[in-house]
Amino acid sequence: MKKRLIWIGLGIFTLTIRYLTTPELIEQWYSRGLFLWIRRLFDFGVGWFPLPLFYVFYLVLIVWSIRGLIKTDWKQLFTWKGIGNWLLSATAFVSGIIFFFFFLWGFNYGRVPLVQQIDLKAKPVELAALKDELDKRTLEVLAARQKLAASEDLPIAEATLPKDLEDLCRNAVETSLEEFGYPIAGKVRGQILFTKGILMRFSSSGVYWPFVGQGNIDGGLHPLQQPFTLCHELSHGYGITNEGVCNFLGFVATQNSTNAYIKYSGLMCYWRYVAIAYQRFAYEDYQKFRETLPEGFKKDLDEINENLDKYPDILPKLRYAAYDTYLKSQGISEGMKSYSSIIMLVRAWEKQHKVNGLNKSELLPQESKF
Repeated sequence: MKKRLIWIGLGIFTLTIRYLTTPELIEQWYSRGLFLWIRRLFDFGVGWFPLPLFYVFYLVLIVWSIRGLIKTDWKQLFTWKGIGNWLLSATAFVSGIIFFFFFLWGFNYGRVPLVQQIDLKAKPVELAALKDELDKRTLEVLAARQKLAASEDLPIAEATLPKDLEDLCRNAVETSLEEFGYPIAGKVRGQILFTKGILMRFSSSGVYWPFVGQGNIDGGLHPLQQPFTLCHELSHGYGITNEGVCNFLGFVATQNSTNAYIKYSGLMCYWRYVAIAYQRFAYEDYQKFRETLPEGFKKDLDEINENLDKYPDILPKLRYAAYDTYLKSQGISEGMKSYSSIIMLVRAWEKQHKVNGLNKSELLPQESKF
């Protein structure tokens, strides 16, 4: 009884701190303080483990649950006393999850937003500007593709995906965050889950699991999407919570990378966000535009779409509603729409660099089908 009440108390205390503490205090004492030590403990404590700790977490949870079922007094369970004990235990369990979630990472939801810290003036993009963005990014992504492709008529070979992808992406993310003035601590792991489709069937290509301090991407993800997605999840690991901002950082990081495949992945994924947005408002114009693209680039797009078809969503509306509610409860007012804010953020970032006289080519900064 006493232990359960302690966990419930910790859960209530945690929520009180989360929602009553100012962003400035969270930024100073947690995000740039305690969290950095938690990050080091994770990365230098269990970061060496060769398999994704995502699996270890659920294995421990299953074993713990079975142990609890074995110890349950089933005869007493269906009495008023038994029901009361069960409800108390369930409340204590949920309270413990809440405590560890926020203590290990979740307090970062309350920090000062990155957009505010670097003074980005993100604005909605009108249709004409969106078309200009699509034209501009098409030139960039095709130029990046030429450095990889054996032929303009052939898709990019999977063999060109770098073997040391995790290290390259981590270095690129750390470089980008340091440019924004964010402290770097530890060595966040980003691993590929070998159970293909385990995330993609829930409309997700990657996940950061705060209970083990690691980012993961789905093993079924197309190779061209892996670098950008991995950079996104690693950004979460360094304390960035907003999905759109992590998309933005994924783009920034891939463009900071010296690896041609990673650069192309970032440009390709950003190009897809722009194309999806344009297609929603000018479907016929987009289809005509798509036909003018080189055959090899269209094959890259087709391969990504065909790969997505292998992992159809399970209960997509329920998943969307649940995650949308979760994001809004953590102060991200756009909810799921925050993912697509990458276009506004990238444009604002480039405009800021032009105003400041910087060379944006050096610091440039799932899933619909088309």
